[in-house]
Amino acid sequence: MMTRTGPACLLALLGSLLLLNGCPTEIGDDDIAGDDDDTGDDDDTGDDDTAYSYCDDITDMAGQVDADRLMGTLNYMTSFARRDDYDIQDEILVALGEELEEAGAAIYYHEYDYAARTHRNMIAMLPADAPEDPEEPHLVIGAHVDSIAGGASDAPGADDNASGVAAVMETVKILAECELPTRIDFVFFTNEEVGTVGSTAYAQDATADGEAIVGMIAADTLAFGSDDEELELATKNGMEWMADSFHEAAQLYTGTDTVPLIDDHCG
Repeated sequence: MMTRTGPACLLALLGSLLLLNGCPTEIGDDDIAGDDDDTGDDDDTGDDDTAYSYCDDITDMAGQVDADRLMGTLNYMTSFARRDDYDIQDEILVALGEELEEAGAAIYYHEYDYAARTHRNMIAMLPADAPEDPEEPHLVIGAHVDSIAGGASDAPGADDNASGVAAVMETVKILAECELPTRIDFVFFTNEEVGTVGSTAYAQDATADGEAIVGMIAADTLAFGSDDEELELATKNGMEWMADSFHEAAQLYTGTDTVPLIDDHCG
């Protein structure tokens, strides 16, 4: 059940760094990606070789993925028989938000109207003190928290989409320890399985507000399949650069086989 969530979490982490920093050319690069300064000297006072952190190297950063934390999130999400009820979804958002705020993210909510009441998505922002200016270029990484299975009474949704939530949660916790050059909004969507309601409302409001979103990574159904199964990186025409960069990094750092899938129905 969790065979691919660890590697998929690495891909989400890699993808965010690639969009922020650019794609590396060879695995021996000292910097995370795209930095030509290999001297180790910079203008940050108090920053020297003794102050090394895993954020200084993408391989070390990927090594911070914690299987126990991933399973903890997955077990929490699947403790609900199904997650299509308003109160359950909101309870989950609050619980996840408290956990991520403790990790160092700033927590906000995006409200929208659906089925005669006000619902909300949750946003965990890094860096926590980043400007909220919509015109400030930023990245979005998202996953939906709800689950539904037609007429079935139970829909714990371990794959769809507790696995994606677990990957995004882990990515926030790892990146919260790092100095990021660009803001990332980690969005936990509600009411996705009833017609992409939460994500559509978020996208419409982001468009109306003129948000400068440079790219979006959606973590969905990551845990189903065998270890040797390829992961699909689905994106639209015009965004092939994102899938190509993702594919290159996946091969470079994890050895994971990925398949870029260009589909204008994505997103």
